[in-house]
Amino acid sequence: MSAVTSNQGSTFRKFAGRIVKDPAFPGLIVLFVLLALNFYFQNKFFSYRILRSNFMAYTPLILVAMAQATIIISGSVDFSIGYALSLFTCLTAVLMTDTNVLPILLLGFLSILAGSGIMNGFFIGKLKMSPLITTFATMTLFWGIAQTIMPVAGGYVPRFFYKIYRVKVLGFLPFPVIVLLTAIVIWIIFSRTSFGRYIYAIGSNEEGAYASGINVSRVRFMAHVVASIFIAMAGLCLLMSMASGDFRVGQEYALNSVAAVVIGGIALTGGRGSITGAIIGAMILGLVNNIIFYAKVSAFYQGFAKGMVIVVALCVGGVPQWLKSLRR
Repeated sequence: MSAVTSNQGSTFRKFAGRIVKDPAFPGLIVLFVLLALNFYFQNKFFSYRILRSNFMAYTPLILVAMAQATIIISGSVDFSIGYALSLFTCLTAVLMTDTNVLPILLLGFLSILAGSGIMNGFFIGKLKMSPLITTFATMTLFWGIAQTIMPVAGGYVPRFFYKIYRVKVLGFLPFPVIVLLTAIVIWIIFSRTSFGRYIYAIGSNEEGAYASGINVSRVRFMAHVVASIFIAMAGLCLLMSMASGDFRVGQEYALNSVAAVVIGGIALTGGRGSITGAIIGAMILGLVNNIIFYAKVSAFYQGFAKGMVIVVALCVGGVPQWLKSLRR
């Protein structure tokens, strides 16, 4: 009996050790603290209605953070993500009618795949151009196209379509949760292939990966293509939640996605972190907004308060590395 107990204790310690050493662990601590604070300011925070409402609001950022995480892990970055979202909402809302929803959504998905995925992937992966310069250029391009298509927020989204975002699947699962689960399944499928191993390899040591026979250009190209799937899913959720298009709607998503990734323990240098960390980081940013609203922070100080919380989260995330450096 004692041997069984000892084995169980050893297994638990190994499991706990893996969790503590995970780069996302500091972010997980911050997440729990923010959940407690949200419950303090809003005592019905854990009710089904409020949780469902929060998932509807957080889902686009979570999906964008997953996209950014895929790219950053591979050693790249994408600052055009936000305006790719804007382009998706403007393009679909300006063309959509009651009878052509599916073809227009397909067109929107293909535009994100071609622009954010294939074009960025080709310039960065194949031509080896700077990710910063490339995505800044495509960001300007997406913004210009979206503004030309729809200079004023509006368009048309059929009522039957945008109401799907509020549907409860199986009577209790909010539709955004189904979208998130689909995105996670897509990531799991890709992560189980050689692509999943290779993006970590080239992010950690590009020259070493190349010397090992990995096609660095192709893997980095594919990282942007896979990320574009999550961006298109985020655009779909934004379109359904707003029921309109707006070229300004994606402005904050690029920097917020990078912030979510870093808060979640993903190294900006690449090769370290996980999609789980990106999801945690995005939820942290969403909870920060909740706290600021329900704590009735003045509009003059909301940006400052949000920035301070993000800085604290980043500092907590840096503690393990600091302790590790002290031991050397």
